[in-house]
Amino acid sequence: MVIYQNCIIELLNLDLKTDKIIRVLWISPSQEDIYVVEINDHKKMTFPFAINYKELLSELEDDRARIVKVDPDLRLISPDPAYLEKYKKDRDTNWNIINDIVCREPEIYISEFRGAMVEETKEKTGKSKKEIYKFLKKYWFYGKTKNALLKNYFDCGRSSKPREYSKKPGPKPKGGNGWIVTEKDKEIFRKAIKKFHIKEKMDLTATHQHMCEEWYHSGFYREHGVMVPIIETENAPTLRQFTYWYYNEFSSMQRYSNRRGKRKAEMNVRPIQGDPTARAIGIGHLYEIDSTPADIILVAEDRETIIGTPTLYIVKDVYSRIIAGFHASLSPASKIELMVAMINAASDKVEFCRQYGIEIKESDWPCKNLPVYLAGDRGELKSKWAENLVSLKVDVDNAPSYRGDLKPFVEQHFRLINKEIRELFYKAGAKPPKMIERGDEDPTGKAALTIYEFTQFMILQILTYNKSALPDGFLVTKEMFEEKVELTPKGIWEWGESKSVLHEEQFDVLIYNLLPKEQSTVTRRGIKFSDMYYTSDLGLKSGWFVDERIDGKKEIEIRYDPRNVSSIFLRMNNGKIEKCLLTEKYKEYDGLHLEDVKAIMKYKKDEIRNQEKEEKQHKAVLHAFAENLANEAIRKTKDATECMSLAQRQKNTRDTKKSESRTAGSQNAFTAKEPLRTNGEQIETAEVIIFPNKINITPQNEESRIQQLFGAKNKERRREHESME
Repeated sequence: MVIYQNCIIELLNLDLKTDKIIRVLWISPSQEDIYVVEINDHKKMTFPFAINYKELLSELEDDRARIVKVDPDLRLISPDPAYLEKYKKDRDTNWNIINDIVCREPEIYISEFRGAMVEETKEKTGKSKKEIYKFLKKYWFYGKTKNALLKNYFDCGRSSKPREYSKKPGPKPKGGNGWIVTEKDKEIFRKAIKKFHIKEKMDLTATHQHMCEEWYHSGFYREHGVMVPIIETENAPTLRQFTYWYYNEFSSMQRYSNRRGKRKAEMNVRPIQGDPTARAIGIGHLYEIDSTPADIILVAEDRETIIGTPTLYIVKDVYSRIIAGFHASLSPASKIELMVAMINAASDKVEFCRQYGIEIKESDWPCKNLPVYLAGDRGELKSKWAENLVSLKVDVDNAPSYRGDLKPFVEQHFRLINKEIRELFYKAGAKPPKMIERGDEDPTGKAALTIYEFTQFMILQILTYNKSALPDGFLVTKEMFEEKVELTPKGIWEWGESKSVLHEEQFDVLIYNLLPKEQSTVTRRGIKFSDMYYTSDLGLKSGWFVDERIDGKKEIEIRYDPRNVSSIFLRMNNGKIEKCLLTEKYKEYDGLHLEDVKAIMKYKKDEIRNQEKEEKQHKAVLHAFAENLANEAIRKTKDATECMSLAQRQKNTRDTKKSESRTAGSQNAFTAKEPLRTNGEQIETAEVIIFPNKINITPQNEESRIQQLFGAKNKERRREHESME
């Protein structure tokens, strides 16, 4: 360790607390003695004194002293140009007084030699010894620099400590209120701000009024049946005092937060000094995903029914600003819709666009990969389902609630899209940018686009955007400049793709990890899921449904897409993903949404339960009739066979049975013209027993829709059979 001239050293006492702060002025060539000066207090400047170099060095090595890195008087030693320009004339005058003697080292530090030098300077300049000593002390105190002789006005003026007043400052108040605000009053002010201004959203005038009523009243009187506080304005702080304290106590951001809430303050008035692009180090490092209701009203495929506003998901790469994927849906925002958007972002776009009648080349929309990080809301991505993304090597970065500014690029694109929708489809159902007021034209009647057509528009809008110029705020790196990169989202993507952190997954692995999961049971009928059964060729060959086991497990985990129950997915022990289809019995449900199937299953259970209730009554009628019939038959038979034995009754059984058969057949024949008669008498018509009817229930809209769906499916099957014949 080495000690240098002008070094500032802090000396510590036995308790390792600061004892002195010294500045090194001069070091002897032999490094035996050094001269230092104390710089603890600028109001009590002292003369330099000598200490042993080795002793000071030993204290530094033993941590009984330490070197101070920052000079505490930089304001004076290195002032701003305006201050220096203002006072440098006086500085130069003072410097000319002592410049001839301060360079005589080390004699100037020794009192015997210093006295003679000061006497010589006094005779030469005509200045008093006191003034010369003052300049010397300042020169040494501030580090042997010419600027040390500047006038030090930095500590002038009112102290930053709050003043203690014995009477109200300023002119005498006209209203006679001489209230002096104390610390107790300030504590009341804080309570009033918290209670009335922040919680109850009152302005400062109302807050001051309620504060006076609660904390500064002098009593109560009764009026209209309630106790009213008595306010004496001269015995309470004024509104001006209250507002003066408020504006000094709270910063601008705190005041905005008090009025409008912390969330809006974070959004609207916080300092904007960061660069959101800095979170992404390259292509595919960070994607942003979010959803919004599109500013357009759609119609059903039949063009007759207005079905409302679609939900639009956008996936955007932060580094290049390219749109990596999207999803337009008629369903509200959910993890399933987010899943579809993510699958779109990680899939080849050529086949996707072809489904909507748009032919593109792979280079037109080259995004088909997964990012390292995915930034989204705490809605869909907060659930456990987001853990599925970890299996795809994607880490989720959730933004706090109501902090859309942390996903600025996707939020910005929503504004751009909705602006274009309003401009291009103003006559086809586009919604205005503000709420419709009374007298405004309702765009609902102009609705014309279907979800299919809206998706077509979104594809072309994204393709156009990806080839558009980047905004002015985009930061162009040195590499981009040197390689003359095309400054469009697509250009940046293609330039950075070779050194990106993107990764690709097979489509079946992708959908397996993103689809929701469910526990299912393996049975002889198939894999049971939501009261339906699924099978596969592999399962039949491997004997899953004979052993009722798959890889030794009866309970397995399956993945499903609730938008279509035609198939489910399961993963084998070897990692292969197997697709299972509905069994023959449940083919009726092919292509249905899971919610439709659940509605059908619920209808079946409810209907059977209702029929079981009515069945009880039907059986009661049957039982009552049977009992009465049996009793009446027994009575008549007893009367007819009162004097006959069992043997007599069994005599001629065969012949009698044949005769009865011919008689009954003749009487009940379709060619018979006469009504049934017995012993020459007409048989009385039996009483008709009416079974209780079930209550006729008008089908609900949901059931009617499902019935129409089934009717359409049956017609389609009949057409297929006719075409085959």
